[in-house]
Amino acid sequence: MSTTRRDWLKVVASFATGAVLGAAGGYYAGLQSIKKAVEKTTTSPTVAEAPKTQIGLPKMKIHFIYVGPVGDYGWTYAHDQGRKFLEKTLCPDPDKWCIVETSKAEEVKEEQAYSYVKNAVSGGAHMVITTSYGFMDGTKKAAAEHPDRFFAHCSGYFKDQQEWSRLQNFAEYFIDLYEAYYLNGIVAGKMTKTNRLGYVAAFPKLPEIIRHMNAFLIGAREVNPNVQMDVVGLGAWYAPENATRAAQALVDTNGVDVLAFTEDSPAVLQAAENYQKQGKKVWSFSHYSDMSQYGPNANLTGQIVNWGPLYVEMAIRAYLAWISGELSIWSEWPPERPRDYWWSMKNSYAYYDYKKNPTDILPLNPAVPDEVRKYVEERRRQIIEGVWDPFTGPVRDMQGKVRVPDRTRLSKDELYNMDWYVEGYRQLPP
Repeated sequence: MSTTRRDWLKVVASFATGAVLGAAGGYYAGLQSIKKAVEKTTTSPTVAEAPKTQIGLPKMKIHFIYVGPVGDYGWTYAHDQGRKFLEKTLCPDPDKWCIVETSKAEEVKEEQAYSYVKNAVSGGAHMVITTSYGFMDGTKKAAAEHPDRFFAHCSGYFKDQQEWSRLQNFAEYFIDLYEAYYLNGIVAGKMTKTNRLGYVAAFPKLPEIIRHMNAFLIGAREVNPNVQMDVVGLGAWYAPENATRAAQALVDTNGVDVLAFTEDSPAVLQAAENYQKQGKKVWSFSHYSDMSQYGPNANLTGQIVNWGPLYVEMAIRAYLAWISGELSIWSEWPPERPRDYWWSMKNSYAYYDYKKNPTDILPLNPAVPDEVRKYVEERRRQIIEGVWDPFTGPVRDMQGKVRVPDRTRLSKDELYNMDWYVEGYRQLPP
């Protein structure tokens, strides 16, 4: 008797609940449920030939491709922490309870994406996860050529319905931090003395970065309408020396005293810390992970992300689809937007043990006044409960045009494709 689709969906539920909750009994029950389902299924030759653990389950190889070094302490570091979480969760005991094996490639240039993905597949990877916007086209090209493998790409999109229907083995995913940037902005708006904020942006015309800059500025102007913001673009995700120079120019030339950034190193925070050591109050934030060690005085708070639970969920579905031959376990999830995972700060508290290490902001610097702390916490609670969103109307752009009408919010697609700037920018890069 073969396993039905309904059987497999039960396995998904039992394993996701047991394994990700983290108790030893949960792991064992989840793995046993997969084992029983596998015994009822005729697996493909690829699965049959895969190395097996003592529990009798095949091991799936998952390869990660990073745009920067793991030691950037920002974007790539956070993704690699997610990879380690995935391996710890689905391979808690390499000799017994282990259904995944992960590997990684660092500092891959965006034009190299296709060749790196192809090399990973040639090396035996069953699933390839690429973690930079510029890797999208190369990953899709490899996915089209290898329909028996699974591919997931961070921060991109499906170009049209035809592409979505064609690439059944390809998924897009993102954990967005615009809500956390908004909370950072509230702190920035209250801490500035010059009413000048500065933003060092990797690529200031990308929708992702526009969304984050806008949310930051909305938060600042909500508590301080006199605030204006200057932006410097870098044209690179990882460029510490250029980021340092940009931060210094914003402070020394433009009079900025609070700096935010989207560059994958602590360089901007370190620049702010150096000003603090010189007796000048310049503040900044952590970016994607806790960077406070690089700016213990200057670090006001910061957005942090936990990719781990999302990687576990995608890997479980890919694994079950792989060993069962039932592609729908992968291709039809999540139900509301299949193969388009969009997680945020507010929904991070709804997933398993994500509450222990959620996507959130760091504790506020002791220099932040109590009334600001209370307001940030109130807004944070409202975001988590889903009763408030930073892009709640009315929101106007730089020309004064209403982009978000009163008492409405932006949809996921509107957020994802944002190409306009809110009012309050003093200077944008050309």
